[in-house]
Amino acid sequence: MSLNIPFRGIVSIVTRNHYIFMNHELKHLELTEGQVPCLMVLSKKGGITQDDLSRMFHIDKGTIARAIKKLEEKGMVNKVQDPVNRRRYLLSLTPRGEQVIPVILQAEKKWEDLIFQGFSDEERSLIQEGMRRLAENSLENCNKRLKDK
Repeated sequence: MSLNIPFRGIVSIVTRNHYIFMNHELKHLELTEGQVPCLMVLSKKGGITQDDLSRMFHIDKGTIARAIKKLEEKGMVNKVQDPVNRRRYLLSLTPRGEQVIPVILQAEKKWEDLIFQGFSDEERSLIQEGMRRLAENSLENCNKRLKDK
């Protein structure tokens, strides 16, 4: 199949199919792809706030608040009042939240292995590095435009 569509469309197709794949793979955990990034960040750096996540993902605070509330209800995330600033809450994973991280990572690996079928290791590395650079450029450009306003 040859796709004669603009770059944005190609990225959109991959992103949408990843979303569908991950929702299917994580259904037994009652997780959605929208909740996964929060869990992954908290697995690397606990003690951050919802505002931190909102800024990190360039997503509005309400969307993050809903995702965290659902994760909290599922027993995967703790919210503890910040002793320094009592208006803020610090987030961390619960033991149940920590248990799902390897399952998420396994599903992500499965996805990558599927979409990189037929690619050499070198091609895979080049694409991943190129996409990393595109993401960095995109974030840099977006942040610059926001500061200029």
